[in-house]
Amino acid sequence: MYSFIKIKYRLLFTLTAVVLWAGCSSDRQGDEIGALKNSNYPETYDVRRNEFTDLRGVRGPEDKSVLAPKAVTSWRRYSEGAGNRLAILLTDSTASWLGLAHGLKSIGVPFIITTDFRKAVQHRVVMVYPIISGAALSPDALQALAAVPRNGGTLIGIQVLGALNEIFGFGEAVPSKQHFEIRLNPDSNSTITGEFKYPKEIEISLGDKERFKETIGTYSYAKCQLPPIATYEDKSTAIAQKMYEQGKAYAFGFDIGYLILKAHNNRHEDFNRSPANDFEPTVDVILRLIRNIYIDSDRDAAFICSVPYNKDLSVCITHNIDFKAAFNQSIAFAREEKSMGIHATYFVETKYIHDRSNAIFGSAEDFTRLKELYSLGMDIQSNSVIGSPLFDQFEQGTGTEVYPDYKPYVMAIDKTYHGTIFGEMRVSRFLLNHYIPDNNTVFFRSSFLYTPFTYPQSLLASGYRFSSSVTANACLTHFPFQMNYNREYDTELEVFEFPVTDDDEIPPFTLDRAESAIKLAKKIARYGGCFIGQVHPNPTGLAVEKKFINEMKPVAWFGTMKDFGFWWAARNEVTLDISNEGGHRVVNVNVPKRMEGLAIMLPLRSTPIAVEGGGKYIVDGKLIVFELAEGKIRITLNN
Repeated sequence: MYSFIKIKYRLLFTLTAVVLWAGCSSDRQGDEIGALKNSNYPETYDVRRNEFTDLRGVRGPEDKSVLAPKAVTSWRRYSEGAGNRLAILLTDSTASWLGLAHGLKSIGVPFIITTDFRKAVQHRVVMVYPIISGAALSPDALQALAAVPRNGGTLIGIQVLGALNEIFGFGEAVPSKQHFEIRLNPDSNSTITGEFKYPKEIEISLGDKERFKETIGTYSYAKCQLPPIATYEDKSTAIAQKMYEQGKAYAFGFDIGYLILKAHNNRHEDFNRSPANDFEPTVDVILRLIRNIYIDSDRDAAFICSVPYNKDLSVCITHNIDFKAAFNQSIAFAREEKSMGIHATYFVETKYIHDRSNAIFGSAEDFTRLKELYSLGMDIQSNSVIGSPLFDQFEQGTGTEVYPDYKPYVMAIDKTYHGTIFGEMRVSRFLLNHYIPDNNTVFFRSSFLYTPFTYPQSLLASGYRFSSSVTANACLTHFPFQMNYNREYDTELEVFEFPVTDDDEIPPFTLDRAESAIKLAKKIARYGGCFIGQVHPNPTGLAVEKKFINEMKPVAWFGTMKDFGFWWAARNEVTLDISNEGGHRVVNVNVPKRMEGLAIMLPLRSTPIAVEGGGKYIVDGKLIVFELAEGKIRITLNN
C-alpha cells in the first residue's frame, strides 16, 4: 500500500491531473500548483543526518554534465535519396518541416526534402510544404508542379493559397482560427480513408472550444469540384481532392508539420480529449493518410515497418518503483513475470532521503537487492531521485551534482528544496549503474510525467538516450518520436520519447482495467503503434497484467524499454531506396546499426527473387523480415 505522503501526493495529483494532462502540462503546471501553495513553509530546509541514507564509500558521478549548444538542424540532412521516396518541396526553410520529417520517420515512409522544384518533380509523389502561392513559388515552379498530376503523378499541397487552386479542384482558400475539429469522410472502398473507423480517428480535435476562443490557423477550401476527404465542424473543406486520368492532387488546409511539432513538444492547447488511458491518434491519423496516399500513388512505394518482426503491436510493461512497498514487492512480482516469459522495465526512484515519506533505499543492502531484480531478466531504469511533482520547475543545476552531496527534500506537493534537473538525472543514473554494474541506464521517467523545457538536452548531457515521461494522449500519438532541443521546433536531438499509453496512477485501477487496456491496445495494433503500460507491482496489477498478456501475446512483440529503445533508434537510421538495374527493381536498404527483426514492406505486386546481405530472413508476400540486419542489403524484385 501507499505510504501516507504518497497517498496525499497521488490524491492531490489526481484532482489536478485532468486539468494538467489535458493541456500542455509543463507549460502551465506552475499556475496550477500555485493555486495550492501554502506560504507557511520555511524559506529553506537542510536535510538532517537521520533523514539521509549514508552509503559509505559511495560517491559520484565523477563527470560533469554540460548542456550542448543549440545547433539548428538543416533540411539538407534529409536531402538525399532515390526517386521512390516521397519528395517534400520546402517553400520556407524556417517552417515546421522538422515535425513532418520526424512524423514520416516514425511511420516509416522514405522521403527527401529539397528546395529545388526540378529535383522534387522527378519523384512520383510530391508534397509542397508549408505553403503554395505565387509569392512562395516562381512561375516555372508552379508550372512544373501543375504538370505532376496531369502527367500521372500525385501532388500534395499544404495550405494552398493561390496560383494552383484549379489543379487541386477548388475555388478559393478561406482563413480561420475557429476550426476546432477535423472530420474525415471515410469510404470503405477507398485506399486512402477506408481503414479509419473509430470515432477519434474520424473526428480529430484541434482544441477545446469551451476553454479557448481560437485555435491554430487553418484554411478551408470553397467551391470544390469533388467531395472532400475531410471537413471542419462547419462542413467546410479541410482536405480537398481532384482526380486526373492517372494522377491525383490533394490539398490540406492546415500545417501538418506545425501540428505534429505542437503534439511532440506537448505545447498544444487541450487538443487531447482525455489525459491518458484512451485512444488519441491525431498525429497518427495524419501520418497514415499521407502513407496511404504514398502507397496508392507510387508503384515503387515501400516503407519500414514500425514493430519488430512486423508484429501488430510493440508492448513494453513498466513498473514505477516510487515508494517502499512497491520496492519490497518488486522481486516477487518479477518472478511471476519471468514465469510468464515477460521481461519488464522497472523505473526505480533511487530515493535515499527520508522526507515526508520514507526513503525507498534505507541502506546499501537495499540497493544490492536491485541485482536480484536484474538477475531475473528485468530492465532497471531511472525514475529520478526524489520524485517531486515540481520537477519541471526545478533549477537546471550545475551539472556537478553527486551523491552524497545532492540532498533534495520534498516538503509537500507544492514545496521541494534543493532539487535540480541535473541532480535528479545524474545521481539516480549513477546509483543504479554503481549497484548494478552490468546495467545500462539509458531511460529516464519523471515521476509525475512533467518535463521542463530543457528536458531533451538535459537527458543527453546526463547520459540518457530515451525518455518515457509524457502520456500518449498528451502528445497525440501512439508512436515513439525523436525529441527537439528545448521542446522547440528547429533542432533535433538523438534522444527519443516513448509515450505512456496506459497509466495506473489514474484511478480506479481495478480488475476491469484489463478490458479497457486490451481494447485500447487492439485499436493501436491496427496500424503498428506501441503500447507502453505502467502497472504498480501489487496483486491487482499482476492480475491485470496476466490477462492483458494472455490476450495480446499472440499478436504483439513484448520487450523491455531498453530493448525497444535501441531497436527504435537503429530503425530511425535505416534508409530505403529503389533503383532499376538490368531490367529489375532493386531495393537498397542501409542499416547503420545492428538490429533484430527489421521488417520492410516492399512495393505492391512484387516479390523478392534475390537478397544479398542482411543474414537470415523470411518472406511473406511483399513483406521481408530480417532476423539480424546490419550494413547494406540488396533485394532484387521480380518485376
